Formats: sequence, structure tokens, C-alpha cells
Amino acid sequence: LPPPSPPPALAATRESDAMPPVFKGVDDKGNSVGTHLAFWKAVKSGASHEGKPLWYKKGIEYWDTVEATDDGVLGGYGHVSTQDALDNTAFLETVFGDALEAKRTGSRRLVACDCGAGIGRVTSSFLIHHFDEVDLVEPVKHFIGKAEELLAPAGALSRTDGHRCVSFFAQPLEGFHPEPQRYDVIWIQWCVGHLTDEDFVSFFQRCATGLRPGGIIVVKENNTKEGFVLDTDDSSLTRSHKYFMHLFEDALGYEVVKHRLQKNFPAELFQVRMYAVKPTSTET
Repeated sequence: LPPPSPPPALAATRESDAMPPVFKGVDDKGNSVGTHLAFWKAVKSGASHEGKPLWYKKGIEYWDTVEATDDGVLGGYGHVSTQDALDNTAFLETVFGDALEAKRTGSRRLVACDCGAGIGRVTSSFLIHHFDEVDLVEPVKHFIGKAEELLAPAGALSRTDGHRCVSFFAQPLEGFHPEPQRYDVIWIQWCVGHLTDEDFVSFFQRCATGLRPGGIIVVKENNTKEGFVLDTDDSSLTRSHKYFMHLFEDALGYEVVKHRLQKNFPAELFQVRMYAVKPTSTET
């Protein structure tokens, strides 16, 4: 017979006594940078700019030097955009299919937010085809300027489906406050590596207020095999799958509805994983 379950009080005590996970990191040259706790403590206690860790300023300074093209924002891998959009579409159908079908039948309008939008690559190749309205959020000024040039109603080709990009927010994610209950889907791709863990949690908590009932947040990010890897050029972290799950489930208390690896990307790249998450208080 299996051993009896501990009394609820004892089980709660054991759970609260459990040590939180510790993730060890290296930089892009293979040098140890300690644990994630020590690393973020050092970032927070170090030099600051405009009240924020210098970490953020260094990241923006890097991207300010990058050309506003698909190859620029993807580090020379602009050719993956087609496969990226295909897998994005398949994943969205899996986790949000009922709502998409309701939109196709004309019984529902859908609004999305593209966070870390860059030049609007994800919006133009994917989101605008499935949502009536899309807002874009991007801190790098010449990126969001290019996105607005390409996708704003005055500059974009008119669409027969009536879909349109509405707002172009030139804001960093750590300072973005979504309009309450505006979005059915908040799509966040290849950008949360720039957020400290503390700002990651705060940002996702604010995203929760921006969701409509039944809405979801989708995150698509690189995964390292374990711990984390620091990119010393663009001031970002690549987190492991376990690290992300810790942030979503332990730090935020969110439900991870589904996660899936991206297929058919170049073998030399990090694995890329999509996560569909939602606050546990969000209605379904």
C-alpha cells in the first residue's frame, strides 16, 4: 500500500520549508557569474541610470546600433521568420482555438498586444492576420519608428479584413502599463531576457490587468539547457526551461497552460520554447 498522505498542516509546513531553486549562470565566454540570486543582487546594487539599474541602459545602447531590418533584429537570422510565424500560428490555434474560431464566424472581435515588438516583424507576419487590432510596445526608438512607418494605417497597405495596428508605444517593458482588460492575447517574444527577475514578475502582474476574461499571455524565448547564460553584448539573460517555470509558477503563481518547442530552426541556435500562461484568477 502507498504511504498515507501527511496531514494538511504538515504538508503545508514541508512545502513552506522547501528551499527555492537556485540557478547557476555563465557568461557568453563560459565564465561563471554565480547564482541568479547573487547576479541580480549585484545588478540592482550596482550603477544606475534614471533610477534603474545600468543593465537597462546598456541593453538599449546595444540595440540602438542595430539596423531596423529582420536580419538586424534577429542577429542575421531573418530567414527564420516564415517558420517562426508558422509555429506561432499552430501554437495559438492550440491554446486559443475556440476564440479564433469565434472570430472567424464573426461572433467575436480580438485584440492583441505585441511586446518587445521591434520593427513589427511578429505583428506583420502573424498577429495582424488573426486579430482585429494590435498594439505594439518597443523601447528602441528607431525600431518602433520603423514599425509605425510600415504598419500604421497611413503607411500600411489597406487590408480587406479590416485588421489594423492601433497604438505604437515607445516604452520599455519594465515601464509599460497595459490598458485594463483591453487584450485577448499579450504576445511577448524574444525580449524578457532583458528584464531582471523582479521586473519580470512586476511586468507579468501588470499584464494580468490588461487581459480580458479568458485572455492569455504567450511568451516565446530562447532556452539554455540549465541555469542561465549572460549575453555581455546586449545585456540579457537566456534562462533555462526550469528557470522560466520557476518564475511563472512559483514567483507569479500563474498557470502554464501549455509549452512547446519551436521546430525547424537552425541547429546552432538555442532551443526556442513557447509558453501559454495565465493568471489563476483569469476566467476561462
